[in-house]
Order: sequence, then structure tokens, then C-alpha cells
Amino acid sequence: MSAENTPRWRRVRVTLPDTDPWTLLAPLQADGARLMAWSSPEGVQRFVAVGALAEVRPSGPNRFNDAREWWRSFEGTRTKTTDLRGSVVDSRAPLCLAGFAFRVDEERTHAWEAWGDAALCIPEMVIWRDEAGTEATFIVDADSSDWREAIADLHGQLKTWMARAEEASIKPADGASSTENGEAQRRWCDDVMSAQAQMAKGQLQKVVLARSTAFIPSGTQQFDPLGTATALRDRQTRSTTFLIRRRDGQAFLGSSPEILVKLKAGHVDTVALAGTRRRGAGAEDSALGEALLESTKDRTEHALVAAAIVDALDTHVSEITLPETPDLVCHPDVQHLRTRIRGSLNSGSTIFDLVSALHPTPAVGGLPREQAMNWLNDNEALDRGWYAGPIGWISASGEGEFVVAIRSVLMAPTTAAAFAGCGLIPDSVPEDEWEESQIKLQTVRQGLAVAPRASADR
Repeated sequence: MSAENTPRWRRVRVTLPDTDPWTLLAPLQADGARLMAWSSPEGVQRFVAVGALAEVRPSGPNRFNDAREWWRSFEGTRTKTTDLRGSVVDSRAPLCLAGFAFRVDEERTHAWEAWGDAALCIPEMVIWRDEAGTEATFIVDADSSDWREAIADLHGQLKTWMARAEEASIKPADGASSTENGEAQRRWCDDVMSAQAQMAKGQLQKVVLARSTAFIPSGTQQFDPLGTATALRDRQTRSTTFLIRRRDGQAFLGSSPEILVKLKAGHVDTVALAGTRRRGAGAEDSALGEALLESTKDRTEHALVAAAIVDALDTHVSEITLPETPDLVCHPDVQHLRTRIRGSLNSGSTIFDLVSALHPTPAVGGLPREQAMNWLNDNEALDRGWYAGPIGWISASGEGEFVVAIRSVLMAPTTAAAFAGCGLIPDSVPEDEWEESQIKLQTVRQGLAVAPRASADR
């Protein structure tokens, strides 16, 4: 991209009264707007991004490199953020939104076809809230002669949405039925044993097998992406909840407990998350947690993941630190072994380099990475689409955060496909892995929400 064709954007920040950006999702969903919503653990940071001023859709094996080069192509041409009077101000809001499929696939299923291998976009508006307050950032073409009018139009839209803001209505999908049949468990156990046969030959250390379960609402209802995302956010408070809604009404959303990478002020944070137990009541819950911490199988799996992450970061990160043993992180339905990994970004590296180096982590792919991905390509009868792929955002300064899109669901009005995966090692028990996948699917199943079906569809 030549310098004269490189886009330039003018960003104008407006301070807002204390507002939860997610209350704007109800009018936005009603208006059919394209949007992305994000809520970090405990709701410390939340944003809603609307529209797309510019977009690129990298595809093929070089998609991460193409994404980085697209970002770098206009790195030196971005104008500073100003307020409405033209004074330069800081903005904490994202400038770029990004999502990547788990793997490149030239033959996507119909459900994932529109999503492609990746997408990056510059939104027209971002409403952001953190501990410092709430702001709206409007982004327009800096070279347009009527940019002031464009800012005024966006500001007017925001005022309209704020006037209609409301808490999401959550109606649980109690009548939703699963389309899963009795053959699913048999096929799963066969696939687990097939993977173990490869491990016995020394070709694999670990592979993560995934599956999906489809749900259908009752005849008078349709699935509600906003209600579902809000229910997940309110229940999975230690996870990052995300919602991406296309203009055609299709949505991908979830509550991920796994940070792929966070970059702030040159500091890199990531996490190894592997090893799972269900939750219990009272003393049983503590016993389950202790059993997980003492499990040779789970500790082995977890150590493989942590070591692979450290090795992947080596080119781009220095001064890497991590504790000697994992801790236990508890969510409403499951508890995991977790190791926090930290370091400092090397000069010349970007967040896209980190995403490319880390994805797929052994927690969603396997080890060795290439052999595990080859096995999945040959044996996993599932188009993961964006499930287990990196989803995140980047600020104007190049900081940002990506999560691994697990505990997620692809949703259309009349169908919802929830996804789950399990890490397999040589001594995995097929029936136990099936049970673990059921527990993970329960995270999404309990959050499914519905609304009355539109009259035209009845």
C-alpha cells in the first residue's frame, strides 16, 4: 500500500457520564447494527464498537503476517485523538478490532462461510468504560472535507442510542432442544482412541479434540445474542465475554477464561490454562480442586502447555517469568489449572507477532504443534470456524488484548452451535474426556437466551 493511498483517520473523543456501554446493545441490536462488545473479568473494562470505517480480511497461511502489515501500513499516518474543540487528548479505546479462525480452511461449512479466515476492522464508534470513566471515540476519514459533519452525525446517533439504552432482557432458552444423537459419544470415544494410537507411536504428545452441539429454540422463539452474551457475562465473572454480531444477524459470542496475550506499556501477559474438573458443592468442591492439583495426568498436560508457551514467546519476549507450580482458578461450572506467564516485549515486535507465535496454544491444538494440527485436519470432523481462534482489539499505540475464543457459540435466529474441546494425552480415558466436554458445553448451554420470534417468521 503506497503512502498516498494509506488511510488516515481522525479520532474525536467525547467524555460521557458514567454509562455501561452494554446498555447500548439493546437499541443497537434492534437497529441491526454491526457491532462488537467486550467485557473483561469482573467488568473492569467494557466497550461496544459499532460499524466499520475500514476492513481487511486476510486469508491463507500468511494471514497473521498480512494483518500485521496492514496495521503497520498506516502506523505513521494516524492522526492524534482530539476533543470536540481540537485539543489533543488521550484515548483508552480500541482503534482496531480483530478476529481469526482457528485454522485456514478453503472449504468452510455454510455456517462459517461468511466469517472467513480472519477479519480486522476500524470501527466508526467505540464506547469505552474502565475505572477512569466512560468515553466515546468517533473515527472518520481525516482527509474528508466534511469530517466535522460526519462526527456530528455519529454523535447524534450515539445520543439516540443512549436515550433508548436499557439493560438486556434475559429469557433463558428453557425450551431449546439439542440435535445431538446417541452416536456422538461413540464417535468421540473412537476419535480419542485414534489419537492415542498416534501417541503410542511417538508422533504426538498431546492433541485437543473438539466437538459442537447444536440447539434449536421452540417454535415461537428465536435465539437472542445480546441476552445470551449478558447472561454469560453475569455468570462467568472471571472470564472475558465477547460478542461479534454481523449485519445479517449471525453472531459469535462466548465467555473465555483463557487470555491468549495482553500487551500494555511493553509488558506481555499470557496464561497457560489446562487441566479441568467440574465444580461441586461444599467439601466436594474442595476435594475436586485438590484432586486436580495432585493429578499426574493433568499436571503433565499443564506442564506441556506452559513449556510450549514459553518457547513460543522466546523470539519476541524477554525476561519471561512464571511460577514453579500452577494455581487453581474456579469458574461456575469448571475449575482449571493455571500458570500466569509474563515478560517484556522486544523492540520491533508487535501484538500480531505475539498472536502468531502463540496460536494455536497446546491448550486448543496440541503438541508438537505441526503434528497435532495435521492430525486434527485429517481426523477432526468439525469446522471449528472462529471457535478457539484469537479474538481481540488493538489501541492506536499498538497495545491490546486477545483471548482464545473458547466457551463459545455460533448463533443465528433459529440455531445455536456450542463448542468444547478436551486435551488428550496417552493415559486419557475416553469416557472421562466426553464427560469433561459435556461440562464445558454446559457453560454456554446455561446462558442461552431467547426472544419472541419475529412475526414474519411464524
